Amino acid sequence: MSSDAEKSTGSAVSKHLRTRLVSGLLVLIPLAITLFILNLFFSSLTAFVRPLMRPWVGELPEYILTLIALCVTVVLIYLAGLITTLIIGRRVIQWGEALLLKLPIVKSVYSASKQVVETFSSSTKAAFKAVVLVEFPRRGSLAIGFITGTILNPEGKTLYRVFVATTPNPTSGFLLMLPAEDVQFTDISVEDGIKMIVSGGMLAPPSYRIHPAPLQLSGPAESAQP
Repeated sequence: MSSDAEKSTGSAVSKHLRTRLVSGLLVLIPLAITLFILNLFFSSLTAFVRPLMRPWVGELPEYILTLIALCVTVVLIYLAGLITTLIIGRRVIQWGEALLLKLPIVKSVYSASKQVVETFSSSTKAAFKAVVLVEFPRRGSLAIGFITGTILNPEGKTLYRVFVATTPNPTSGFLLMLPAEDVQFTDISVEDGIKMIVSGGMLAPPSYRIHPAPLQLSGPAESAQP
């Protein structure tokens, strides 16, 4: 009896430790990844400024130099954003981008980086009106799509413009034009839809509901008919 009790106690302790360790890892691993990315981003932002600041600040401790470098970097980023609002600044930036896009290796890296940033910018997410489900790439299989608007076909029927992004890179995908009966509107937010695409479905809401098309998308194209 005592042997069975000891085994039961040992099994309970082992299960308790295993459960708590797994729970701890599930909490700490995302935190560690986030801190690593933030540290990498922080170091990259100040990497070019710190060497330039050192001759001017003398023997200040490294952490103070880093804080100063970060402040200078933020100011530079602000000035870059300010320049983009000016006509001359926009022309200079367009000229610079055109130059970068002519360089073989730089072209690929810069173009891909810009597409990723624009994908997750608020302006791009605002261009997605709703998250829908469509049968793609074949009947019977459902794919997540983003409504980008409507269009009239030659018969005057409204078609939804649906962007079906690829996983895990949402900057590429397929543009489908589908009738209303082939589009299922969901209550999934655009942000959650993008998370599902990028994570390959690992970051997904526990459930979703189907609902009618929003009024602003239910038939604006028909109202444009002559």
